[in-house]
Amino acid sequence: MLHGTRLVKMGEKNKMMNSLSLFLIMLALGVCSTAQGVFYPFGSAAGDTFIPHSNVGLISVTLLHPFSYFNRMLQHIHVSPNGGLWLGQLSSPNSDVIVPFSTLINYIERGNVSHQQYTTGDVLHTATRDINSYFPNVTFTASWVLVVTWDRVVYYQTNDTVTNDQEATFQAVLISDGDLSFVLMNYGDISPPPRGALIGYSKNYFNEIVLLNDCYPNGTIDYVNLKTSSNINIPGRWAFPTSLESTFSCAYPLVPQPEHVVGVRLQVSSAERLNETAVEEQILKPLRDLLRQHGVDVSGIRLRRLVEKQP
Repeated sequence: MLHGTRLVKMGEKNKMMNSLSLFLIMLALGVCSTAQGVFYPFGSAAGDTFIPHSNVGLISVTLLHPFSYFNRMLQHIHVSPNGGLWLGQLSSPNSDVIVPFSTLINYIERGNVSHQQYTTGDVLHTATRDINSYFPNVTFTASWVLVVTWDRVVYYQTNDTVTNDQEATFQAVLISDGDLSFVLMNYGDISPPPRGALIGYSKNYFNEIVLLNDCYPNGTIDYVNLKTSSNINIPGRWAFPTSLESTFSCAYPLVPQPEHVVGVRLQVSSAERLNETAVEEQILKPLRDLLRQHGVDVSGIRLRRLVEKQP
């Protein structure tokens, strides 16, 4: 998110906009690139177990530690190449789902789906730090983590063909200390899915369904910019408590992490008198358009105050 504005003269408007454009493009690219940093380790280097490409159904994963999910303890989770986790036994009506990005994926064609459980090591330290940062009202030490990653998977088109340049990379991370449990959803590059996608989770055996659509004004998810979206001020990451009877929130009142905050202050001096409308049209609107092209959330850019100074 951008806060505020930096110093230029209106008499050098063209030069200013060119320099500012270059500077802000660099900032925008930097913000987008941080999304990959939200991923927990995955792939061959992390020792993941890969789902065979010949298998397009659900894969059962026996959990090393029970996972508390809204007042029930899970021993098994089923991973779907189509971007979801099925919680509980497949034959039982007492099941729920966690869907970081559920859509129709052609897993036979390309991409990888992999998973890994951790009970010791650096991943537990990272998970502990993350949860205590995002949820400061709890005291938490992770004892188990499950990381499931969908890496560069491709979609089926509406006519059941595949377009290889439309792909998605995302991740679900389940974290527990044996009592409290949390889910992180991490997003990298996401192409718009031709058939749309579901993002969210169910609870109480599908009696309550929580969807990320509720966080968007028109109920439509901006898939391309998932890697810059967040409810915890970490671009590309969403976090949810799943062992607490808490109300779903699109944003938690947390202090933003400094390394993810981009701030620019723009102070304008001009020989002509500028009112707020002129500043909005001549400066803020081009600035918003520029950043929007690079996937940056521009909802926080606004004119805080206009101060007129005597020469």
